[in-house]
Amino acid sequence: MAEIIRAHDDDWSLVREIRLRSLSTDPSAFGQSWETESTYEDKVWKKRVREAAWFLAVDDGQPVAVVAVRHEGDSPANERELQAMWVLPSARKSGIAVKLAEAVFDWAREDGADTVTLYVGPKNEVASSLYESLGFADTGDRWEVVEDDPDGAWLKMARGL
Repeated sequence: MAEIIRAHDDDWSLVREIRLRSLSTDPSAFGQSWETESTYEDKVWKKRVREAAWFLAVDDGQPVAVVAVRHEGDSPANERELQAMWVLPSARKSGIAVKLAEAVFDWAREDGADTVTLYVGPKNEVASSLYESLGFADTGDRWEVVEDDPDGAWLKMARGL
C-alpha cells in the first residue's frame, strides 16, 4: 500500500512527475494543460511546492497520487482549497484518494481552517461522486473557466471540518 507523504522542497521533482502524468492522462480533469505546465522551469516547480501543501501517495519510491491544498488570497480566512487531486488509474478504488483527503483535512485544520473547498468540472461525474462521498456538497457557486460558457462552468464544493 502506498505511503502518504507531505512534499517538501526536495520533493519538487516528484510533484512535477505526478502532476504532469495527471495532466497527460486526464487532461479534461484540470483547469490547466500539460502543454503549459510541461514548459515550467525547475524554479517554478520549487516555488509551487513552497506555496501549497502537496501530499503524495508513494509506492516503491514512485508517486502514484497527488493532491495540493492552499489558502487562496481571494478566499475567506477560514477556507482552504483542495486542488489537483489525481490518482494513477491502476491505483484507483484502493482508498488512496480518501487517505489524501484526510491529509488535506488534517493540514487545513492545523492551518486554522474550518472549511475545505474545491472546484470540479461539470462533466467529471467520477470526481464529483468521490467528493460527495468525502462529505463535500455543491455550494451553488460556479467558476467559468471559459468566459461566457455557463455549461462549462466548474462547480464549487465545500466541506466543513
